[in-house]
Amino acid sequence: MENQIYLLIEQMEEILDRATKVPLMSKIMVDEDSILEILDRMRAVLPEEIKEANFVIAEKDRMVEDARTEARRVIERAQAQAEQLLTENEITLQAKAYSEELVMKAQEYSREVKMGTLKYSDELLDDLEKRFEEAFNAIKSSREELVRMARWDDRVQATTES
Repeated sequence: MENQIYLLIEQMEEILDRATKVPLMSKIMVDEDSILEILDRMRAVLPEEIKEANFVIAEKDRMVEDARTEARRVIERAQAQAEQLLTENEITLQAKAYSEELVMKAQEYSREVKMGTLKYSDELLDDLEKRFEEAFNAIKSSREELVRMARWDDRVQATTES
């Protein structure tokens, strides 16, 4: 996606470079359809980036929910095992300690899975943020180049009129 944006910007720059200069004015004439077509293609590419961001967020949410579900299952199994052990009179104290350990391990596992999921999601979102920032900077740079070109045309026009 990122490369498509850059290619479209380059195409627009080429159109602007080849544009016909309007005599006695600091303006250029461009093929409106060509520029509009490139802008439409840019608009088509950007939603893909947005879809990807939404997918990453949905994937993060799914992973967090899966981790919670798995943690609940582990905790329920640990509690079930704990209850079973507690019913046996001769090992009641051992069963209690074991069940607490199982619950603690399950909770720790849940925390680790959740932290891993959050870290992974953060890394994906950070990467996506950088890609959006690069695309934004490319667009901004192209716009600044257009402004510089217009100013240069103004100076050239002013020099030729003098």
